[in-house]
Amino acid sequence: FTWSQRSGTEWGLWQTQGGPCGVYAPVQAFIVKLLLFGSGDRENPEPDARRKEKPLGTGADDEDDRGSVLAHALASILFHSTASSSYVICQVRYAAEGDSPEAQAVQQAAPAAIAAGEGSSVLAVSARHLTRIAEARQVLEEGADSWLAGPLGVLSFLFSVLSSRTVSAVREDMDDSTTPLIGRFGHCSQELVNLMLIGEATSNVFDGTRWLGDDPSSGFRVRGVDSERVGVPQVGLLSELETYRYLSVGMLYKNPDFPIWVLASPTHYTMIFSTQRADSQLSEEAKLDQQVKKVFVENSIDEGGLAMSANLSKMLGALGIDGKKLQEAQQDIVREDVILWEDFRLWVGKQFNVAAADTKSGKIQLFLYDGQDPPGPTLKSVRVELSDIDPALASGGSEGDAFVATLHTRWPDAAVLVEGFH
Repeated sequence: FTWSQRSGTEWGLWQTQGGPCGVYAPVQAFIVKLLLFGSGDRENPEPDARRKEKPLGTGADDEDDRGSVLAHALASILFHSTASSSYVICQVRYAAEGDSPEAQAVQQAAPAAIAAGEGSSVLAVSARHLTRIAEARQVLEEGADSWLAGPLGVLSFLFSVLSSRTVSAVREDMDDSTTPLIGRFGHCSQELVNLMLIGEATSNVFDGTRWLGDDPSSGFRVRGVDSERVGVPQVGLLSELETYRYLSVGMLYKNPDFPIWVLASPTHYTMIFSTQRADSQLSEEAKLDQQVKKVFVENSIDEGGLAMSANLSKMLGALGIDGKKLQEAQQDIVREDVILWEDFRLWVGKQFNVAAADTKSGKIQLFLYDGQDPPGPTLKSVRVELSDIDPALASGGSEGDAFVATLHTRWPDAAVLVEGFH
């Protein structure tokens, strides 16, 4: 974990190797959350004026605080990874250290050995068990300028999170317990990114839990982001893969507690954020929409577009709608034993005297940070203008259609303008 040396991005992490962006981006997101909005009892509703203008730039008085903020961000991820007050700080080092020919040979052989699954021959791990997160944060802060800043710092933190949650719990989180956290070309899996963001190594990004197959008793359970277990994520996620319909990001990741999102593409993770906390807040209409969508998806037979009428009573009960309304609902929205999502959504809205959530108008100022070098750590200004125009007519910027299309998964009818370096 090292810091950018480029002016205006000194609070940004500097990625000099391919692969670990799936860890860097979530850690960067928690750093930004701390910078802009504080934490715990010192949480700020809005950042100060200087931070709004230069969100990742350092001032004369805060460059020395970077180690403390990094430790706080890492400790936040560690805290959410375990329900018990048991934390493990791991330090990974080369099996032979120093400048001797033997040590240099071990260090040079390490990447190939790790890639071949023989890391134990070149690496050694020490672990420290702690019972208070404040103690864990202190240990991390002490290592911020030494072992965390070294070539095995990211791996050390990954080991710490895995050990704190326990390997058995991580395997239970996954749909397929044999899935590696580090996949092809050294890229982070979705399970690893979820572990960093919500503390659970689930395999999907939709809301809640789903069953593949008509009968839950014999079907296959797949897990996403479950608000009953993890609450509302502090940091969200948007994915370019949603634009290709390879997956569907749920409302929880799209509407996190803070206006900060990890941005996923097929080959890289970056992050975007706003300095205005209200930019991630849901209206009452949208909150109902989110709850209705969650119930419908849990009972759907596809990607959330169709549900069977046999589940209607259970769905109404989950939303707190009186069972006496069942017959009315059956008459209004059931067609040949099938319920369409849009029909269900509008019918439920009428029961609560709520219209479909309207798209807000106005402008949102976002910042896109990418710490990868080359081309070098960059911070770009992105203006999102909300409207009710056809998304096909919304304009894009120099980032290209894929970036704009990804933002449209969160702000469907927005015009997006990437304004270059900030």
